Amino acid sequence: MAVRGSEKAMFAAVLAALLWPCARAVAQGAAAVAQIDVLPPAVTLSVGQRQGVLATAYDARGQVLPTVRITWSSTNVAVARVEQDPREPGVATIVGVAPGIVSVEAAAGGRRGQVAVQVTGAGAAAPAPIVPAQPAAAPVSNAVAIRIEPNSFYVMPSEEIRLSLIFLQGDGSLATPMAVTWRSLNEAVASVDQSGGVVGIAPGQGVVEARTANDLVARAFVQVAGASFAFASEVLSLSPGQDDTMRVVVPQQGNRRIASRWFTWTSSNPSVVVVSALGVATGVSAGRAELYASGFGQTARLAAVVHRTVEELSVSPPPSAGAVTVPLSGTARMNAQALDSAGAPVPEAPIVWEVGDTSVASFNTETKLATGKKIGRTTLRVRGPGRGLQATWTIDVVAGGLGFRPPRIGLSISERRTIEVMFTNDRGEPIAPATGIQWMSLRPAVAQVDPQGTVTGVEYGYAPIVASTSWGKADTVHVYVQGELLLASTRGGSFDLFAFDRGTAARFNRLTQDTVASEFEGAFSPDGTRIAFVSDRGGNAELYVMNADGSAVQRLTSTPATEGSPSWVPNGRSIVYTSDATGHTQVWIINVDGSEQRQLTQEPSANFQPAVSPDGKLIAFSTDRERGGSYEVFVMSIDGAEQRNVSQSPASETAPAWVAEGQVVYVAQEQSRNAITSRIVKATVGAGAPAVLLSLGGISAGDIEVSRDGGTLAVVATTFERRGGVSQGLYLYTLANLQAPPLEVPRAGPTDRIGWPSFRK
Repeated sequence: MAVRGSEKAMFAAVLAALLWPCARAVAQGAAAVAQIDVLPPAVTLSVGQRQGVLATAYDARGQVLPTVRITWSSTNVAVARVEQDPREPGVATIVGVAPGIVSVEAAAGGRRGQVAVQVTGAGAAAPAPIVPAQPAAAPVSNAVAIRIEPNSFYVMPSEEIRLSLIFLQGDGSLATPMAVTWRSLNEAVASVDQSGGVVGIAPGQGVVEARTANDLVARAFVQVAGASFAFASEVLSLSPGQDDTMRVVVPQQGNRRIASRWFTWTSSNPSVVVVSALGVATGVSAGRAELYASGFGQTARLAAVVHRTVEELSVSPPPSAGAVTVPLSGTARMNAQALDSAGAPVPEAPIVWEVGDTSVASFNTETKLATGKKIGRTTLRVRGPGRGLQATWTIDVVAGGLGFRPPRIGLSISERRTIEVMFTNDRGEPIAPATGIQWMSLRPAVAQVDPQGTVTGVEYGYAPIVASTSWGKADTVHVYVQGELLLASTRGGSFDLFAFDRGTAARFNRLTQDTVASEFEGAFSPDGTRIAFVSDRGGNAELYVMNADGSAVQRLTSTPATEGSPSWVPNGRSIVYTSDATGHTQVWIINVDGSEQRQLTQEPSANFQPAVSPDGKLIAFSTDRERGGSYEVFVMSIDGAEQRNVSQSPASETAPAWVAEGQVVYVAQEQSRNAITSRIVKATVGAGAPAVLLSLGGISAGDIEVSRDGGTLAVVATTFERRGGVSQGLYLYTLANLQAPPLEVPRAGPTDRIGWPSFRK
């Protein structure tokens, strides 16, 4: 008999050939037959004796053809005849008629398979079947069919498996048992005793048959194959005194379990763990050992750990705190830790998790996350290795909403940022990180988003990014793609606000379009999505706020006074600015919605150019309150308290900007009869003397600004030409290398004036 592929594949083929009903016509299937196999390939029987045989048809790829009808024939019916089973075309019975040798053939689709038959014992009577003794008062069976369980199985060579026989009535219910005769159709592969015990003999495929005296027949298919076995678990964890039964399986045979009686069991360290002859392991004392199962010419090994005795199970959150709310498709974390008598963790101790209704929620024992699957309530129970060490949570799965942190995002072109999204309860409070979210950009030409919620800036503008759940909840993140540096330029006639990136420095993105009024002193909000600025479009300089793309302009102040110099508080909820409403320019603070204006400085002097520190606790500003009108740099608390001088030099010091927490830079300028000397100076608030960072020679420095990462210094420089002309430009210095030539922000022409820089990040 030809062998195609693995023994497992052939066994599957034999199963398919006999388990699938052959009720359809064979014309189409027969044409595809490439080979016929007959099992067993040789039969010896006496006159009058009967022997079952099995034929299977295969196509050219070695696949079983279950619908092919097989025709049986004998080359000499005077020696042996063949009786075909009409219910199972692949099964036939050979009957010895007279001594001699004959071939029995199975044919289909032009292909043939043969079994060599030798009939012996001329005139000999067929041996009487062996029938187990029946009780004298046994009732007459009402069975019309019998079935073997299991009807297909694996065994290792020399392994035994016990089969069961089920008797059935016509309606499928159980019938009264009756005597049967067991036999193997291929005893070279497997043998069977008269109680249904099958023993594997040699690798191969076989059929075991049970037959009653009234010819009720059942067959089971056996695959005898040697294979590697292994323990069902990778590590055994026990407490001292705890027992566990070892389980050995055959991975190549669908993780079939082998009975423990077939193995010899040993432990490498009986002082840690012992194992009985039946494979029951018992923890003795804390430590590690190796357990071995030996049999069928091989040995499997299992690492065993006996951990310290667990006295307590520490769980979080406390179940007593109430039900744990989990959004539909969202997650919530629960944890448990085994502790010994001293309160020390016992990480190797086994902990078992059980979900009451897995259709409502599931639990991942590795990540310790419960996931909501459908709206409803269930329980999650955790059990430790000791008696009474358990806890139970109630889990409520709800259809939660979505919330973003933050809800607005500012990006540069090509910049990427992952949106953090949370499930929220009915009050909008975050309850768990959101999972299973679908993302979509409504303006992909401006910003794109991937399935993980990572947004990429594509072009200047505004893009709504929508996140939605499978149950219909949705929310929007507002994304503004803008240049890294905001400035004012007169290239359009009057001052207007523009933004640009150093990577495309020649390209200016215009944000305001007023050709008559001026917009200047722009400042990016901390998240880069809003801009505070000053405009005289209403007749005098007032404070305004707009989105970073220039939309949704909102006026914050409306007074006869002059307002200016906006500087955002890091929380994004208020703005520090200046106003001369009291007759002197003073520092004020206002909420971003225009409410709660408060005056912070009170001196009868000029107090201007406020700059809020990165931590939002201090304000640096310029003032002329000391030394007869010479400007100094002061700092004060965010509420206006503790005002003190940080510059204290003969020069005029203005335009403070924060370079880091507690460190401020400013312009120190001295003017003689024929020249102006400008320097950039750094001072540490409350400590040490100021240090000169950069000398600009005969250039007059106006505003300065430092990028939020502290790496770039922007300087507005004014040059006075010999013929009375004035040139004003913007220069970007690298703070780590101030001696390197700066980058000049391109001007539209010699009359273009650029000023009031503000970094977005």
